[in-house]
Amino acid sequence: MIATPNDPILAIENVGKAFGALKVLTDVNLTVNAGEFVGLIGPNGAGKTTLFNVVTGFLTPSHGKISFAGGDITHAKPHQRVRAGIVRTFQKSMVFPDLTVLENLALAIRALEHGYGWWRSAKQIALADAQALDVLGRVGMQSHAYKAVSSLSYGEQRIVDVLVSLAMKPRMLLLDEPTAGLSKAEGDHLIEVIRATGTGTSIILVAHDLDIVFSVCDRVAVLDLGKMIACDTPAAIRAHEGAQAAYLGKNKEVSA
Repeated sequence: MIATPNDPILAIENVGKAFGALKVLTDVNLTVNAGEFVGLIGPNGAGKTTLFNVVTGFLTPSHGKISFAGGDITHAKPHQRVRAGIVRTFQKSMVFPDLTVLENLALAIRALEHGYGWWRSAKQIALADAQALDVLGRVGMQSHAYKAVSSLSYGEQRIVDVLVSLAMKPRMLLLDEPTAGLSKAEGDHLIEVIRATGTGTSIILVAHDLDIVFSVCDRVAVLDLGKMIACDTPAAIRAHEGAQAAYLGKNKEVSA
């Protein structure tokens, strides 16, 4: 089943996650439509990273159901979810610093389309390189193609990290603090890159920079103590008393 605009591509239904007696997520419900940009916010320890790990298969929920594009993926492995179109970034860069920018993007493309392995035909390699150059061209980074990632600035490395994810043509991209450690100008540029290259991709963004979240997201979901306390337009969330209380630092107990 292929989701169309305004159809839920992701459905999280009554999902809970506990580690022994510690409940980190409690009956979380969230839907994300095809092509929608959703922000996920909450105080430290609210359960945001745990929810990302459950959606991407690094953790199995204690109860509840996760559906993607009409199929049940609750117990699917991370690589199976990647194949289905769910890709995530991490707070720490996951690129290969000693490889060039082009090599990092091409490797991701080749792995997605042909799987990992040493042997590739010249045609497959050339095609992956061409696709990688196309991605770089769309964001004006062709001049960086043959530079080692380690030679780039931190902000440029974060852009490469996101571009590697987008080069895998995800149907859904989960971004975990992509602007952390960046200046405002660098963060704004990274968001522009995401919007320019991620057209049609459903995105869930975790970020503590509320200015970015409220300016780019269609809806904002608020987690507090592992519970989804609100999910609405940015304007509605700004006025939501529960969201305001969470960001005043009240009720912080759970570590995620």
